[in-house]
Amino acid sequence: MNRLPLLGLIGLCSLIMNVDLHFHTVWADELTPSRTSMFNEQWLDTVVSIEQLAQQKQPDGTTKMVPTPIGTGFMVQTKNKHVVLITAKHVVSDIVDSKQQARRNLLYRINQQEGSAYLLEDLQLEEKGRGKWFLSATHDVACRFLEWKETSKFRTMTLDKFLPRAKLQTGANLLVLGFPLGLRSEEHPNAIARKGMVALADTDDLLADAFVFPGNSGGPILYVPPIKIVEKGLITSPFINEEHLVGLVSMFISYNETAVSMQTKRPRVIFEENSGLAKVVPVDAIVDLLNRDDVTKQDSLTESK
Repeated sequence: MNRLPLLGLIGLCSLIMNVDLHFHTVWADELTPSRTSMFNEQWLDTVVSIEQLAQQKQPDGTTKMVPTPIGTGFMVQTKNKHVVLITAKHVVSDIVDSKQQARRNLLYRINQQEGSAYLLEDLQLEEKGRGKWFLSATHDVACRFLEWKETSKFRTMTLDKFLPRAKLQTGANLLVLGFPLGLRSEEHPNAIARKGMVALADTDDLLADAFVFPGNSGGPILYVPPIKIVEKGLITSPFINEEHLVGLVSMFISYNETAVSMQTKRPRVIFEENSGLAKVVPVDAIVDLLNRDDVTKQDSLTESK
């Protein structure tokens, strides 16, 4: 058999795929499938359901204060190895209020190594010296320092896993983590993941082609490689080889359609729909907030857990 056409085809495929191929002998048991996803699920352990006590009517007609999901947050490790919860500013603060005070009765649902999740109360964190929410003056981002039980189960993102906006390119694969529409288990709240891609990345805006909904606000958006090289040397790729944080969900961009009266020709009803585009707060804004003087001061004052 003439091998030249086959080698030529392999070389052509290599150029098309823009990868370098290196062949080696593989035993059959090395090819046995063991995973269904390339995504590192440890990122899910960084995500937190942010909730607020709200009055809820009971079947007997009385009202009761019940924890209600209002958004998503995620945990980041500071330079001094403390833990801060990051989210969108509008999740924890009424941005109409010029004083920019955080909402009352905020709660954070934390998973445990065994058993059901528990709720961290914001007021208790203040009483234990963890300070208050720090709100960005220029971007839809906020952070606060945390304390937790020894039985807690979570992970923190480190700053070296932040991917600056300057490195993002249009079309990059994204994964949005969070609790859209407040969908979460009270006992084991695990974030929902949805696919997307970078729709626009310039000096003015960072937009994601991804459907997000109320409850997603403040949730992390991750870059995910189109292909993950597990065993280096077999295949090389020009893409960043692991997940990185690119920013957080701010809001979806709405599409408005006006219904006009056939009789008067005047607008009667405006229908608002989700366009499928989402505004993203880039990691650059998160870093700016973490480096702000009052935040770094709290970071230096906070005792290690």
